[in-house]
Amino acid sequence: MSDGDGAGLSPGQSADLERALQAAEQQCGLAFSLFIGPWMDGRVGVERMHAQLQQPERTVLIAVHPEERKLEIVTGRLARLALDDEACELASLSMTTSFAAGNLVGGIRNGLSVLGEQGRRSAVQWIDQP
Repeated sequence: MSDGDGAGLSPGQSADLERALQAAEQQCGLAFSLFIGPWMDGRVGVERMHAQLQQPERTVLIAVHPEERKLEIVTGRLARLALDDEACELASLSMTTSFAAGNLVGGIRNGLSVLGEQGRRSAVQWIDQP
């Protein structure tokens, strides 16, 4: 997790988000990364951040810019197999609904939960199919 420009998270909130990241990873087997703060160049800038991660092909990067109300979810090549656009849109809707109510941490936590569950369902579905 990266706190880009001081999103003002308390140690407890940071720990809560770390637990949510770990839970999503355990649930579906993908790697998750979180960036909170401003970034340059819109989605292209987030895609550049994603490319610099340790295992970008199996990583999902969630970038949140609270002040500008921006949210981007970037999936790596392998992560995209488990999390399609519809799953990411569902997570995005979950997050933005909470953000609108002033709940940044809860929104991110909810979005991670949705992504973890959607990724797990995809993995189980693929195993069950011949």
